[in-house]
Amino acid sequence: MVTSAFHTTRKRLARMAIIPLALAAQLAVAGGDIPFSADTVYPEGVAYSARQSSFLVGSVRHGTIGKVSAEGRYVPFIQDQALISSTGLFLDARRNTLWVANGDVGGSVHSSPTTQGKLAAVAAYDASTGARKAYYDLSGLVPGAHFANDITVDAQGNAYVTDSFAPVIYRIDTTGKATVFVQDPRFTGEGFNLNGIVYHPDGYLLVNKHNSGELFRIPVSDPKQISAVKLPEALPGADGMVLRDPGRIVLVQNGQANRALELVSTDGWKSATVKSSRKSLHVFPTAAAIAGGDLYILNARLDSLLTPDAPKVSDFVLQKY
Repeated sequence: MVTSAFHTTRKRLARMAIIPLALAAQLAVAGGDIPFSADTVYPEGVAYSARQSSFLVGSVRHGTIGKVSAEGRYVPFIQDQALISSTGLFLDARRNTLWVANGDVGGSVHSSPTTQGKLAAVAAYDASTGARKAYYDLSGLVPGAHFANDITVDAQGNAYVTDSFAPVIYRIDTTGKATVFVQDPRFTGEGFNLNGIVYHPDGYLLVNKHNSGELFRIPVSDPKQISAVKLPEALPGADGMVLRDPGRIVLVQNGQANRALELVSTDGWKSATVKSSRKSLHVFPTAAAIAGGDLYILNARLDSLLTPDAPKVSDFVLQKY
């Protein structure tokens, strides 16, 4: 149930310790990180635009998209009334398109009984102007609860979207047709299920499952051939991922871990090992983006948003890995 998932997450978050903001800011400046302020945006997703020399960040709280410069200056970019909570972002630089996952877990100023725990949608925007190109409501493709979480795009321009509350991955093809790409009982569970997703140039998806910490390999040409990537340990709290090269992925892990770790595979992602890891400055990191040759982890601080009586915050960090 969506309600139990939300409350379970909230209870876990309430037990987490938060690094004092002043200390975090000092560490950020010293480490080449990028602190930025934006009024309670709670940015869950991030992408980097080389054309604009800016990070693009979403907002669970307001549904907006903003731009963050290397100096930490935040400016609004996209304000679309259709976006309840902008979660996963993917910038398709080849087609100059920004893809945005749209869901509602109840933490948005736009949350309502008609969308909370029921919305799985995707919007596509011109990555230069912010003009909307298309909008897809995926919620009616399968019954039950929904939450569009993360998104990736393959070499041909087809988009794939995870749903954390329904055991499916959606596909939006290059003609704009939306379908269920794959549905499997292994994608079910308590709380948040499927989460981060990346497309591998060898023709498969790598998708993690937040609650169990599993990682799945799914061939695009035959999605029923799902296999679990053998890991040295389960990674509960698995969230956003970024592919650094064909054999390396950086996976962001929240929950009790609150870190980013580099997974390395030498057998085509049948198995993987942990090469390195780094703790996050705050609890609840959610996503990562590559800017030039550097990788940054988004400290989204969603713990304070999802805990109703916690003071809300407006200071966030893009932490250099």
